[in-house]
Order: sequence, then C-alpha cells, then structure tokens
Amino acid sequence: MPSFLAKSFETLKIATGQQTEESTRRLPFKLNLPKKQSYVQYYGYEVCPYWLIAFAEEHCPEELPDQKAEDYQDVAVTQGYNLISAWSGIRTLGMQDCFNPPKSGIVPPEWFASIFDDDIQPEDVDIVNVIIVCSDQEEEFQGRPSQIHIDFLTKLIGHGPRWWVSCGYADW
Repeated sequence: MPSFLAKSFETLKIATGQQTEESTRRLPFKLNLPKKQSYVQYYGYEVCPYWLIAFAEEHCPEELPDQKAEDYQDVAVTQGYNLISAWSGIRTLGMQDCFNPPKSGIVPPEWFASIFDDDIQPEDVDIVNVIIVCSDQEEEFQGRPSQIHIDFLTKLIGHGPRWWVSCGYADW
C-alpha cells in the first residue's frame, strides 16, 4: 500500500490558477466561414429595434427614462442590448446594421452604392439590425464564443443566428 501511495504522489500534479482556467475554457462553436467577399460578413441574430425596446421594458424598466422622453427609444434599445450582452457573457458581442440580401444571397451593387452616394436610392434596400457574435475576419472568427453561449442566445432571442452582409467594405 505505501508503494501505491508513493507512486500516486509522484504522478500528482498541482494545477495553478492559470492552468485551471485554461483547461475550463470552452472551445468556440463549430462554424464554417462563408465565401470571402470584399465586405465584412457578420454571424449573428437579426433583432428589430422594437423587439429590443420590448425586451428592455420587460427586463429592466427601472433603467429606462419616461416613455415621453425624446431619447426613450434609443435608450431602450441600448439597455436591451446591454442586458443581452451581460446575460450572454460574450465579451465580443456587438450590434451592427447589415444588408438583408434577396433570396439569392447576393447584395445588389446599387445597395452598396447607396451607402456612399445620396443620389442613388434603390427602393428595395433591406437593412436589418444584427446582434453579432463574430465576423469572417480572422481574429474575430477565432475568438467566437462557445456553443453554450450560442444556445443561450438562440433561446433568449427566439431564433438562430446566420451570416449577414455588412453595410461596408472589409477595408474599413
């Protein structure tokens, strides 16, 4: 018995706080990158500003100004997003306006042109508000959250994430 204990103590390693933290980090969720484009692509959840306002009114009404205040909607959208960000635990969570391309998945060139030229006003431009968890840019993609985080957000928001097309070029 003493030799068994001696051998056990020889193989015993004491983990430092840093080693323990590294071993408990969750791996990023599995996701395939979309085909590289000349613009940034974001992976995330479409959320209507009115949904964020309702979310804030339900979960943090004490943080909101009077509904008659001029900045009520802006504050409520921000508070709704901030609460989702805090609850999710995703440090890299962001919010971005993105194009919602037609079913073909291709953003028409005139949509991009309308961002840079006020004289171009296509009627069918569809822009949505997206809570983003990562982008197709290498550093952001590598830092994407775990599957547990994605599952939590999907349940909270009520639908799954997808790839979205940014309203700007990748060189920005």
